[in-house]
Amino acid sequence: MVSLNFTLIAQVVNFIILLVILAKFAYKPLLKALDDRRAKIIDDMDSAEQTRLDAEALKKEYTKQLANAKKEASEIIDKANKSAQTMHETMLQEVQKDKENIMAAAKEQIEQERTQALQDVRGEVIALSTQIAGKLMRQQLDSAENRAAIEKLTDEALTQKQA
Repeated sequence: MVSLNFTLIAQVVNFIILLVILAKFAYKPLLKALDDRRAKIIDDMDSAEQTRLDAEALKKEYTKQLANAKKEASEIIDKANKSAQTMHETMLQEVQKDKENIMAAAKEQIEQERTQALQDVRGEVIALSTQIAGKLMRQQLDSAENRAAIEKLTDEALTQKQA
């Protein structure tokens, strides 16, 4: 059968002592290191998941801010366009008013110049009429009374001619 000898018993005792030493000094620290590594991996995975969630939230926030910025830019552009249109219309109205004022001033000046020209022509006609009448009558018609009569006749003649 199995023969028990002292060598075999010594080897079994050595093996048990080795198992106890390994369990005390190697196995427990090895298990602790594995547990620590597992805990670190779990923490890292949790941290990575939290970072991913934070990144998604940050992305959503940036997307929202970008949309708001685009909206604000669009509103600013719309306001600028409306302001430019209003300014354009105001300037057109001012130009139209200036044009009307210039036209009115020009018409007034033309009317004044026409009136002045008519007055000058009237004066010339009166002077020529006086000279002609004086030559016809062979006398000088310088008196104020004669001049007034000639002015009256000239005005009547001019009025009849214009009608």
